[in-house]
Amino acid sequence: MIWTAADIISAVNGTTDHAAMNNMSWFADGISIDSRKINSGDLFIALRGDHHDGHDHIAQAAKHGAVAAIISQPVDTDLPTIMVNDTMQACEQLAMAARQRHQGKRIAITGSVGKTGTRMLVAKALACYGVTHFSEGNLNNHIGAPLSLARMPASCDFGVFELGMNHAGELSPLSQLVAPDIAVITTIADSHIGHFNSLNDIAMAKAEIFDGLAHPDSTGIAMINTRDQFTPPLDQKAHDAGGKTVLRFGFSVDAEYQLISVKRHADGITAEANIRGEPIRFTLGMMAAHWAESGLIALGIVDALGLPLEPAISALASVRDLPGRGARSTLIWRQTDIAIGLTVIDDSYNASPLSMRTAIDSFGHDPVNGRRVAILGDMLELGDIAAEKHAALAPIVEASGISILITVGGLMEHLNTAISSPHVTAIHVKDVDAAIALMASVLEHNDAVLVKGSQGVGLAKLVNTLTSSATEKNGDSHAA
Repeated sequence: MIWTAADIISAVNGTTDHAAMNNMSWFADGISIDSRKINSGDLFIALRGDHHDGHDHIAQAAKHGAVAAIISQPVDTDLPTIMVNDTMQACEQLAMAARQRHQGKRIAITGSVGKTGTRMLVAKALACYGVTHFSEGNLNNHIGAPLSLARMPASCDFGVFELGMNHAGELSPLSQLVAPDIAVITTIADSHIGHFNSLNDIAMAKAEIFDGLAHPDSTGIAMINTRDQFTPPLDQKAHDAGGKTVLRFGFSVDAEYQLISVKRHADGITAEANIRGEPIRFTLGMMAAHWAESGLIALGIVDALGLPLEPAISALASVRDLPGRGARSTLIWRQTDIAIGLTVIDDSYNASPLSMRTAIDSFGHDPVNGRRVAILGDMLELGDIAAEKHAALAPIVEASGISILITVGGLMEHLNTAISSPHVTAIHVKDVDAAIALMASVLEHNDAVLVKGSQGVGLAKLVNTLTSSATEKNGDSHAA
């Protein structure tokens, strides 16, 4: 049980119908805003959107097991309902009530890249020490973050929240709502730069995550990356916002949490690090070296909370690459007249210039038995510099040992055109369906296939085509 009926009504200052008034014994095990994803026992909040109105789907929510609904207009339903003026505001009020009753520690994570993976590693580490609630999926915006917070059980020991933004001014209210004890910026890069004038503007927008540190319930710890050129101004912004302590992570000798080295091996990576001067070693079952930084953040948070490191180090060793973010499948792909062995690296969830460069470089260091094939989709939200950023990937592709490059989307045509090496066969297609149509004629036995692009390109569909057509798997990958 997350919420009693009385607590919900009090939190949102709502009025109840006769069904709710006569049956105040109901309670909610969860909260949902999507009638298609209701679990039995959920409270359904009928949000209004630009294209959909949750009030139109209350019958479906009831059918799937909703126990009650928060509404802002009368509906014909047998469900107990709570009437409010604004259902989104009610979601935010529930989130605030969840935070106010929570006696544990809360962590908020943002950054241009690495938010989701870091959030999962932090949650994995903290679960060693107590009940840990964390944001699910991509619930990190002005709707998803309040929903994630509202779902937090009162009795949990830790809450881990991913906060995202596309524009200046979006993170501050979310951070103030969460009031984190620790606020982390993973790194600053040119993701979403189409909405900003400069990297400095992105850094200052990300620094809004520190605004929640001023809350009297917050421990007031900020964590920043020494790799960023913006480390000094971010340090200053954290203090100006009310942060009491700034901790740094990265390869710098000045970092409280310092990476010394990262080595790849058949089962993942092993990192040597110093935690406030004390040497440690930790292992992740993830193949790309950049995950070491996320692991270091997780261990830094454990240390900052005064907890022993050993349980977290053991837990992190069991983490594998995440679906859409580097998960690997070794499989036999069977079509009508072919059966070939493939290694598919699914990095299809998102892409920015930094994450694309990192993924291609890592792919180039992977041991392979056959060719390297890269299927790369558009990097979106780059504004006026989009063409330049796509073309700039050419030297990295050419240096990585990629034999076949398939570029997908209008922006990726700039990369295709920029390829000059005779060792790279570059093929351009307009969309994911055209890329899928090429697979049977292009792929060969023992190919390693990297699939990466912004989510809007839809390359997950291509990954699904490859993996769902596999009738035999020689290996697998699974999330933390």
